[in-house]
Amino acid sequence: MSEPRRARPSRWHRPLWWANLLAALLLLMAYLSAQVPPDTFWPLAFFGMAYPFVLITHVFFLVWWALFRPKRMLVSVIAVGIGFGHIGDYVQLLGRRHPPTDVADEQLKVMSYNVRLFDLYNWSNNTQTRNEILDLIAFEGADVLCLQEFFLAEDRRFFNTKDTLLQHLGYGACHDSYTAHTRKGHHFGIATFSTHPIVGKGTLEFADDLNNLCIWTDIAVGDDTLRVYNAHLASVRFGGTEYRFMEDLDTGTDADSLRSGGLRIAGLLRNAFLRRAEEARMIIAHMADSPHPIVYCGDLNDTPMSYSYSLLTERLTDAFVESGRGVGHTYIGVFPSFRIDHILHGPELVAWNFRTLPDELSDHRAIVCEMALSAP
Repeated sequence: MSEPRRARPSRWHRPLWWANLLAALLLLMAYLSAQVPPDTFWPLAFFGMAYPFVLITHVFFLVWWALFRPKRMLVSVIAVGIGFGHIGDYVQLLGRRHPPTDVADEQLKVMSYNVRLFDLYNWSNNTQTRNEILDLIAFEGADVLCLQEFFLAEDRRFFNTKDTLLQHLGYGACHDSYTAHTRKGHHFGIATFSTHPIVGKGTLEFADDLNNLCIWTDIAVGDDTLRVYNAHLASVRFGGTEYRFMEDLDTGTDADSLRSGGLRIAGLLRNAFLRRAEEARMIIAHMADSPHPIVYCGDLNDTPMSYSYSLLTERLTDAFVESGRGVGHTYIGVFPSFRIDHILHGPELVAWNFRTLPDELSDHRAIVCEMALSAP
């Protein structure tokens, strides 16, 4: 008797199998992007940006093969398993809401927020945005407040943001530094406010990028001192042309425009990858000499699957990974939303109750958490 004929495989299985292999390769390249410096091979950084989307495709493949060809799940299982730890950098389910029992009595609430100049140029078409940002800051009542894209005006016709925070919102000390100034007395930079005394401060200036910088502030908390870094790393610097290009991608952009626009955006991203890597190295080198436990806040302008984030988290713990919930996306804009704002801390500290605030008053969401030194 002849053997029974095997069922003919679905016509979808072969192309999906090859697509699955390609997705596995892309995932491995994404893992490499966090380890290989952009100045060694910058194209890898693009794969790091694509990580969450590639990961989602593997979820699809796992479900598909589980239904039709279970043995073929192995490729995605291995690819995802190799970098399984990275998933927690993007999504958390059960973040710690309360402090552990072994922490110091002196606890600290930390807030980091890119305020986009308090909507100085009315980008959001909402004249109340500035006041709503200040209301949000007052409502949260953080002990340490790190602001990026901070705006200060000497002209009394303009709202004095610094005086408002110091005189009306309970902050007793401020460390601010500015990268741009106008003849009208407008200043643009970053600022760290504290309800505790500031006992030391300094600035790290990035040689090749005058619009971004990092400041460090030593803050006395009880009998201890913390060194707080507030940083705004290199942005991509997309202009109106780039944003219009991305908005019009689905409206039949011709091939020449698509090529030129894509190359222009790729070039801007490449320059940002390179600048951020060097800036992160400068910050890490400065942290190595810190005599105090470290807190890092800021707009990294980079995703968790990136070389700069990897450098910082080799030394520091991400408060979102430690105690966040959900996906925690902080960027709001035309470009795909990513978690690019971070609160990190050294091993002497522990964090809890990390939250990404839902308010859309800037092109970034604010992030807050509570922390304390581990009890001796």
